[in-house]
Amino acid sequence: MLPMRWSGLALAAGFAITGLWVEVAVSMLVALAQVAAWRSGLPARWEIATSLVCLVAAISSFLLLYEKLPWWDLPVHAALTGLLAVLVARVLHRSRPTAAHVITTGALLAVVWELMELAGHHWVDPTVYVAPADTLSDLLAGLAGTVIAALLSRRGAAATEDP
Repeated sequence: MLPMRWSGLALAAGFAITGLWVEVAVSMLVALAQVAAWRSGLPARWEIATSLVCLVAAISSFLLLYEKLPWWDLPVHAALTGLLAVLVARVLHRSRPTAAHVITTGALLAVVWELMELAGHHWVDPTVYVAPADTLSDLLAGLAGTVIAALLSRRGAAATEDP
């Protein structure tokens, strides 16, 4: 699991060597999530899933998969928002968050993400796609992923008594 914990940082270092600074920034966000998942004491399966989905989301961006496969952002929004909601709720509540904590956190994360996309469109790169239908579908996918993650995390916690 140790290589997984440092894969975002390794990816950032590789991009830094080649001078791809936007990719460095995205990779550092992956690294931040990986370290937070590790240090928060998430169960191993949740830590691995969070790390992998963050990597998939970043690599999908680098490879332009969101442009090549228009539907691809929906499962990524669902999985990533759900996993990050569990992580953030756990960090904020220092133990086993309730399903309500996870769902509320995920809803807020989904809204913040869409606001960041809008800001990116206006201030960084006008090719960032921010159509109303896309924004709504992204929010719904994020919320659906959050509800599923909340249910899975509570079920897993009840079965193993693992916070």
